[in-house]
Amino acid sequence: MRIIEWCLKKLSYYVVFSKEALFIFGLIFVHSFVEKALVDILITHLPGVWDIPKSAKAVNLQEGTVAVLQILFAFASDAYLGRFKMVVYSTISYIIGLVLIWNAARHRNRDIRTFYLGLVLITLAKAAKGVSLKAFLDDQFMAKDIPTTEKDKERQHSRSNAWWRSASILGAIAAAFFPSSLTLLSVISAISMMVAYSWFWLGAKFSECNPPTGSAISDVLFVIKTAILKRNLLYATTPEQLFQNYKGVTHIERSISWLRWLDKAPIVIEEENRPDKNCTVAQVKEVKFLLGMVPMWTTFLTYSLVYATGSTFFFLQARNLNKNFPITFFNILVTVTSIAIEYLCDILFQKIGSEMDKQLIMQVRIGIGMAFSVICCIFAWKNPAHWLYLVKIYSEPSINMDIFSLTPQFIFLGVMEGLSVGGLQNFFCSQVSKSLRNYKTPFGECVIGIGKFLSMLFILIFSRWFGHDIDSSRLDKYYAMLTLLSFVNLLIYWLVAYWYGDDQFSPEPLVEGAQDSIGSVVSQSFSDQTPNNPPHFSVSKRGTQSFPCPARNRLDGAHEQENKQLRHIKTI
Repeated sequence: MRIIEWCLKKLSYYVVFSKEALFIFGLIFVHSFVEKALVDILITHLPGVWDIPKSAKAVNLQEGTVAVLQILFAFASDAYLGRFKMVVYSTISYIIGLVLIWNAARHRNRDIRTFYLGLVLITLAKAAKGVSLKAFLDDQFMAKDIPTTEKDKERQHSRSNAWWRSASILGAIAAAFFPSSLTLLSVISAISMMVAYSWFWLGAKFSECNPPTGSAISDVLFVIKTAILKRNLLYATTPEQLFQNYKGVTHIERSISWLRWLDKAPIVIEEENRPDKNCTVAQVKEVKFLLGMVPMWTTFLTYSLVYATGSTFFFLQARNLNKNFPITFFNILVTVTSIAIEYLCDILFQKIGSEMDKQLIMQVRIGIGMAFSVICCIFAWKNPAHWLYLVKIYSEPSINMDIFSLTPQFIFLGVMEGLSVGGLQNFFCSQVSKSLRNYKTPFGECVIGIGKFLSMLFILIFSRWFGHDIDSSRLDKYYAMLTLLSFVNLLIYWLVAYWYGDDQFSPEPLVEGAQDSIGSVVSQSFSDQTPNNPPHFSVSKRGTQSFPCPARNRLDGAHEQENKQLRHIKTI
């Protein structure tokens, strides 16, 4: 009975009916179907046109571009278009791209130019969908029951995730029941996308369409630009030299030597008609914590090499073993494993108490994911080594090797993705301000994308290991090299994790140390203490507040309260 009660409690917590989400569900389902059935295994449709190295580099270029472009589309969505329009434009681009690929595939000699154009449109659509569709679904749950506490907000996100994961898994499972022909897949995908798009528009009148409110990325760029323009200035020696320096510091957190140059951004320039050259101390602090993620991101480059191999050579191995076997099975296996691991981590770590414990758990979670990348490479290395042995002995080696022998490497690929990628996103949230936490997915995907570009370089460097097909390639040597790199990277990761420790981002406090007593307040207001500070202004061209909005509102509120106290004291 206790188990049943626990299950019912969890079900009521995660599952809730939403009319708005129902119309978005179809679009999520079809996007998942198209990606698992066609886009994610695109390399299995290319070897007929190109050899293995060229096909792998083309897929890595496409997937890396999708990942890197997500930051650009996230900025455009938040600052200019809004999430609803981004979902609409990305779906239209997807439909046109699928139609072009179908048109190229239905000819005996594929029209390469049309195929390229269709692939470009799908690449842009996938990048735009990655930063808008899930966020748009979140908006529906937030608008339906506006959260008043962090616990309420977490519950709404959990319910949104339940809808998202359900639609994604169902779409992935549906992909296994369709033929592997590129012509049929592309036309079925295009028709399915049109139907889902029409269903989405039927529910558009019920959807919550939040207007663009400005992007935190523009403020990050502004701080960096300001610091570069002030690079020739001397560092501040007194707190009064820094703009809106409520804490009275001369060294802004984080104290990292290679980010010290950013401390020049909030230095007040005593020149007329130049109020737009100052950043606040709070802004600089948030940018320094964001850039402080670079060491952690660097450890994911080797991880990305393994991940890129999983979406290229792993699928080619499966196709080479059995051309009639549905390769989407392994793609679905990776997806389901990753979602299951991420869901289990959310449940296990949900009730952890202190923030320090949470951060330690995040670091351990990422480290375990890195360890599984080593295990994945070891299992992947065994299969091509055995395959090359069979090629030398048998004329038809595929008869003597079962395709399901590849299952462990795909399972471990999903495990490492569910552990490391999810852990990286949670760790990112602990290191940056609230306004930047919405960008955890674009920044994380960008790092993975850079790793996929790096994979292209590795394929070029070790080109002697790759032949025209699997039988003439030495994938065993390539996987052995990745195993060694992954192990070294695992050791480096633990050093980086130790360097971070339990250091986390904390917002700037209220006016601290600005006044020692009421008497000092009466004699000198806060604005009088910093006479060189120009008036505060908004950076965004759209008239929105710059990204430390919560901190600024608290600070402005404290300033107004202080002035009320002054007026009250003076009247007395």
